[in-house]
Amino acid sequence: MSFLRKWTDWFVAQRGLVWLAFAACMAAFLVGTVGWYGEFFDVMQPPLWAYPFIPDCPLAAGLFGVALLTLHYRRGNNTFNTLTAVACIKYGVWTMTFWALYWARTGDIELTSLFSGPVMFASHFGLTILGLLLLLYVRPSVKDSLFALLWFVLSDVVDYAPIAQRVGGYGYYPPLPLGTELVPPMLVNAIIMTWLLCGGLLLRAMARRTNASRRVQEAA
Repeated sequence: MSFLRKWTDWFVAQRGLVWLAFAACMAAFLVGTVGWYGEFFDVMQPPLWAYPFIPDCPLAAGLFGVALLTLHYRRGNNTFNTLTAVACIKYGVWTMTFWALYWARTGDIELTSLFSGPVMFASHFGLTILGLLLLLYVRPSVKDSLFALLWFVLSDVVDYAPIAQRVGGYGYYPPLPLGTELVPPMLVNAIIMTWLLCGGLLLRAMARRTNASRRVQEAA
């Protein structure tokens, strides 16, 4: 773990690499939002308040770019980093799980475009790795963990509660191949990842707070 942190510290210190990675993340945000969600926004006409909760994966990539830039300039914010790390891991795993289930049902492992299954799987594997690396810079915090938990519970509600006028019900989950067939297992995946990641961070923060209190009492 110390070797990994040294390597990430070296990368974060390289201005050229950081700006290149930031540009790549912004490109991923724009291409993903327009290419995968553009028609969805036009057809569904979601309310403005729901926009931050809809382009999940592209937004996670964009947030990571910002987080990396702030770390380079020593302006990193723990709340922002916590939210971004969870987003990258949650939605990276979500997308890989979707394509694995899709291939298990169809056997259609085609590679014809930027949004083909294999490309999406590989890019979201990378997104997951980015989130895990960003966790190295997240300090355990009860407040930040609770904020992330609240945010992603709300995100799951926006995606899966029956609040949108769409065939098959549900909310503003992204457009998916096979229509609603894989929505139930993906709903379960989203909820499990929210509580596993945010709950794990919360337990870690509470344990650290308890240990700190114990050390203070022992010193007294």
